[in-house]
Amino acid sequence: MIVDPGPPSPTRAAATLAWLPVILAGSFLSQPRLPITPLVIGGAVLASAGWVALAWRPERLLPAGLVVLAAGGVLMTAGAGGWATPVAFCFVAVAAAGTRLRRPYAVGLLVLTVAALAPVVATGGLTDALLLVLGMASVLLLGFSRRERYRRAEERELALAAATRATEEHARAAALAERARLARDVHDVLAHSLSALAVQLQGARLMLQRDGAPPDTIAQVERAHRLAVEGLAEARRAVHALRSGPTDLREALQALVDDHPGATLVVDGTPGPEAAETVARIAQEALSNVRKHAPGAPVVVRLSRTGLEVTDVTGSRPEPGAGGPGGSGGYGLRGMAERAALIGARLDAGPTEDGWRVSLTLPSR
Repeated sequence: MIVDPGPPSPTRAAATLAWLPVILAGSFLSQPRLPITPLVIGGAVLASAGWVALAWRPERLLPAGLVVLAAGGVLMTAGAGGWATPVAFCFVAVAAAGTRLRRPYAVGLLVLTVAALAPVVATGGLTDALLLVLGMASVLLLGFSRRERYRRAEERELALAAATRATEEHARAAALAERARLARDVHDVLAHSLSALAVQLQGARLMLQRDGAPPDTIAQVERAHRLAVEGLAEARRAVHALRSGPTDLREALQALVDDHPGATLVVDGTPGPEAAETVARIAQEALSNVRKHAPGAPVVVRLSRTGLEVTDVTGSRPEPGAGGPGGSGGYGLRGMAERAALIGARLDAGPTEDGWRVSLTLPSR
C-alpha cells in the first residue's frame, strides 16, 4: 500500500511538525473564529494525531494517519460551517496520499474526503464545490508527480550502483588476469632459471669436493647454492600469492615467521584490509633480506594497527649500505619503498644499535 515508506530525517520531521501549531492557531484565531465545541475539539485532536503520523511516517501507521488527518480536517471544517483554515488538513492529507500511497488508495482517500466535505462547502454555492473538487484533484496530481520523481531518482541511483559494480568487477577481473600473467612469467622464467642454477651449483660443489678444492671455495659455492634454493622458494611463494586471492594478514605473517628460524611474530593490532597485501609483501622481503645478510639472527616481526616493524639482532651495528638488509646493489629496499608509496605509507629502514630495522608506517584512516 505504501510507496517509499522510509522515515524522514529528524530535521525534516521537526520542520513538518512545526506547521501543526501554525494551522491550529490560524483555525481558532481567524475570523470568523471556530466555535469551541466537542466536534471541533475532536477534529483538532484527530488532525493533530494524523499530522504527527505524517511527520514521522511509521510504515504501518501512515495510511491510517492520513485517513485520521483528513477526518480531523473534515470535522473542523464542518464545525466552521464552510470554507475555513482547517480544510488545509484535508488538502495535505490528499497530497501526502498521492506521494506515499499507491494510486487506488490515494484516489479512494480523495473520493472520501470530497464526499465528506461537499455538503459543508456546498453551502457557498456550486462554485465552492467545484473549487473543492479541482483543488483536491490538483494536489493529488502533484503528489503523483512527486512520487514519480522519487521513482526516477531511485532508478538512476540503482543504475549508477549497477554501473559502479560492473566497473569494479571489470577492474577486478583485469587485475586477476594481470596477476595470473605475472605468475606465469615468474614461474616460467625466474623459477625455472633458479631451479637450473641450484642444480648446476650442486653439481659444481660435488665436482669441487671430488677434485679436492680449497674449503673456502667449496663454502662459497655452498652459500651460492643455498641462496639459489632460497630464491627458488621465494619465487614459488610469489607465484602462490599471485595465483591465490587475498589471505588473512595474521595467517600470512605467521606462515612467513614459521619459515624463518629464529623469527617471532608480535601482534598489537591489525591494519585495514586495503593495506594487508602491502604489509605481507614488505614483511616477506624484509625476512628474505635478513636471511641473505644476517643468517641465523633472531628477528621480531611486530604488527600493529598503524604499521609493521621487522627488527633483527646481529649483536653489532652494521654499516649502512653494507651488510644490512638494505645493502647496496639490490632492489629489495627500493621495492619495499615503492610498495609503501602506492598506499600512501612511509618506509624507514636502517641500522640500529645491534642490528637492522625496517619500519612501515601506514597512513591514518
